[in-house]
Amino acid sequence: MVFVEYKAEDPKVPIKPLHKMSEAQIRKEAEVFALDWERTVSTLPWQHVVIFRKRN
Repeated sequence: MVFVEYKAEDPKVPIKPLHKMSEAQIRKEAEVFALDWERTVSTLPWQHVVIFRKRN
């Protein structure tokens, strides 16, 4: 599963705080669904691309 979320850590991202998530928040929420973090891609200027794998 892949989450693409606006970066809460970057105050320059012109999105309301309600619509942003930190990488830590994303990882915490994914744990509830038995997803293991695989990697984070940081090439987009405003978003995190956080990749998870289903826990076996």
